Amino acid sequence: MTKGKQKYEWKWILTVLVGIGIFLLCLFPLRALLNYHEESHLFRWTSYYFREQMTSWQGFLEFVVSFIVQFFYVAALGSFILALLVMAFQRLTWWLLKKVGRWEWGLYLLSFIPALCLFFYFFIPKDYWNDEKFREVVTYDYLERTHQWQSILKLTRSAAPKTECGIWCTNYALGMTGQLDQMESYPQCGPEGLLNDALQKPSFALYSMSDIYFQLGSVNEAERIAFNAKQYLPNDHKSGRLYRRLAEANIVNGHYDIAAKYLHFLESTIFYRTFAKRWLSDIGDEAKVDATYGRVRQFRQKEGRWLTSNAKEVMLLQLVETNEDNKLAFNYLVAYRLLQLGYIQSDSE
Repeated sequence: MTKGKQKYEWKWILTVLVGIGIFLLCLFPLRALLNYHEESHLFRWTSYYFREQMTSWQGFLEFVVSFIVQFFYVAALGSFILALLVMAFQRLTWWLLKKVGRWEWGLYLLSFIPALCLFFYFFIPKDYWNDEKFREVVTYDYLERTHQWQSILKLTRSAAPKTECGIWCTNYALGMTGQLDQMESYPQCGPEGLLNDALQKPSFALYSMSDIYFQLGSVNEAERIAFNAKQYLPNDHKSGRLYRRLAEANIVNGHYDIAAKYLHFLESTIFYRTFAKRWLSDIGDEAKVDATYGRVRQFRQKEGRWLTSNAKEVMLLQLVETNEDNKLAFNYLVAYRLLQLGYIQSDSE
């Protein structure tokens, strides 16, 4: 093996090793951040979206970022793309550095700095570094979205949540696994640790709360919270997760014309396209709606807006009265009353 070839190979080996490191970092410890970015951007494959974004430099950057972020929906694919981007940028930097110097080791190691700085700057939000509560919400939101109930409970047992989002996701995990009667063994913060639709900071904490209302059968509230969360997205961003929830809520309620608007929007994406096309073809087919959302339809409450904390108990009571088989609502009602009466103490007390 020639000396020149050896030099060439160690450089590529080092680049690939860094790429593997970025891939594993994104796929495991930073997996929740992939979800955070994906649910806060939505790339649309339409000429209108392209023309809209090309009207400004900021729009162009958003176009590029959203194009990349859409692939974060599949964790392995998103991690692989990020690793490739870091490797490509590093090699480009090395090509430029070769024009100014010949110190092989030093310049090659130096060529990794810009790529790694860009990765950490753009992929990891400043709040994720500095705000423990923000980091916690990102983690719980991801686990709740992917229905990792045991992982949520394990996380809570290892460190008490510092946010209401962490507590309500824990209680939701207990409810979905039939263990809500054990909630006194987990940190609590009063009734707000079960149901809370107040504006949260960060606002994406409401995503999981919309899921809870939807599963309870309070479809109107799930829709309202998802719509409010959508309005708080920065820079007129869109969210596939929220648009899907808005479409589902209107499908369950039989508002098919409104559902179709959200579905047409999702139809222009990659990873929500299958869901959108399926329901656009089945829109109005009551048998197919019942086959997919029969449980929620059976439990749902057609009327009611529960905007105040005192009304949450009334909402849960009426959900139980609407259908006695709604075990999740019944367990939430019992838990809500116990927390309200102080039989289960909050950590703050």
